[in-house]
Amino acid sequence: MKEKQGGLTLVEVLATLTILSTVSVIIYSVFFQGLSFSHEAISKNQMHQETNLLITNLKKIHTTARRYDILNTNSDCDITVNIKDNPTDPNLVTRTEILSHPNMCFNFEITNSVSNTIIPNKTGHNVAIKLNTSDKNNKQNEITIDTFLYRVKGADYQ
Repeated sequence: MKEKQGGLTLVEVLATLTILSTVSVIIYSVFFQGLSFSHEAISKNQMHQETNLLITNLKKIHTTARRYDILNTNSDCDITVNIKDNPTDPNLVTRTEILSHPNMCFNFEITNSVSNTIIPNKTGHNVAIKLNTSDKNNKQNEITIDTFLYRVKGADYQ
């Protein structure tokens, strides 16, 4: 019989397979957990961008309209703004804007007023608003932004 025989024993092969499978499971779980967090971060970034766009549209309406109503349509997750620019009849709706997104749900709360009818004027009637944006596919993924709708004092908007 030969003194020196080459090769692997069954124990060495099983130990190697155990170590490789443990390392591959760890790498697999870390990779897919990172991928999940990446998708959530991308979704939050898109929600921030859409909420900022919504705030920009609301500020534009606030600086140009004589009077408007802001309403939540909870069933569709939209915000409806009824603009009342008729100088003879201040309660007549002259146009309606619906602020919406196909993948996001918008909700708001006016924190410094009891009414949803906003009458901005040249003295600077500021409106404190809290906007909540959530993902329609994942309701737990949401952001909340507090902001003000305001007019600059002394500017002639009308």
